[in-house]
Amino acid sequence: MAVGPSYATETVRILPDSVSFVAALLVEFPEFASAAFHPREGTLRLTLLVGRRLPAPSRVRFARRVEDAVAVLHDLEGGPPPRVEVRWQVGPNFTRFDLVRSVDDLTVEEVRVVAQLARDSFGSDLLAGEERGLEEGREEELRYALEHARQLRPSRPVVGLREGGKVLVYYAPRTARRVREPVP
Repeated sequence: MAVGPSYATETVRILPDSVSFVAALLVEFPEFASAAFHPREGTLRLTLLVGRRLPAPSRVRFARRVEDAVAVLHDLEGGPPPRVEVRWQVGPNFTRFDLVRSVDDLTVEEVRVVAQLARDSFGSDLLAGEERGLEEGREEELRYALEHARQLRPSRPVVGLREGGKVLVYYAPRTARRVREPVP
C-alpha cells in the first residue's frame, strides 16, 4: 500500500493553502467584496462595500453591531471576546468597511454572522456578488481551509477580489519597494 501526502478526505476538496482559503471565503460569502489574509500577522481583513455614503451615526452603529455580535458569539462558545477592528472609508457615493480579525480564534460562524448583519443592515445597498445555494459540504470545506490557514506562517499575504461575478485571488507583494529617483 503506497502512502502519499494526505491533504484532504474525499469530501473535502479545498487545498490547505492561503489562496484556497481566501477564494473559498469569497465564494461562500458574496457579501464581502474582498478579503486579504496576512499569514505572518495571522490576520484576515474582510471588506464590505455599500453603494451609498452612510452618515457617521450609521457607520458607528454598524461597527458596534459587528463588535457586539462577535463578542456574544464567542461568549456563547465559552471564549473571551476577541478584538475586532472595524474601519471605514467614505466617498461621495460609497462606504467601505474593513473588518480585521485574528485567524487564531476566528470561526466560520462568525464570518456568517457578520455577512448576515451586513445584509440586514444595508439590504440592496450592499454591493454583493451573486448569492449561491449552499452546497452540501461547503461549510466543512471552509472550516478545513480555515484550520489550515492558521498554520501557514510565515507565508506570503494573499488578496482576493470579486470582479464581474468572478473571484480573483493573488499573492500580494512581500514589501513595498521604494524606487530611488535619479539625482540630477
